[in-house]
Amino acid sequence: MVKTDEGKNQMKFKYTVTKEGGEKETMEAMSWKKLFKSLLMKYPKFSGWCSYMNKHGHFQVRAFQEGKEVKQ
Repeated sequence: MVKTDEGKNQMKFKYTVTKEGGEKETMEAMSWKKLFKSLLMKYPKFSGWCSYMNKHGHFQVRAFQEGKEVKQ
């Protein structure tokens, strides 16, 4: 976790989770694996995509179909 000036802990990455219907939600996690795990715990048959900025500053998009990651 990254500490801010106020001493509060903050997650390293912010992910935008978009469902197939277009509903967006922002989730925070320390890594892609941890977000993936928490996303599937919350929505077991998730279909949609997740977008985020990786540690090198590149925009990434990952797609899901019925709870499994789909390679593009």
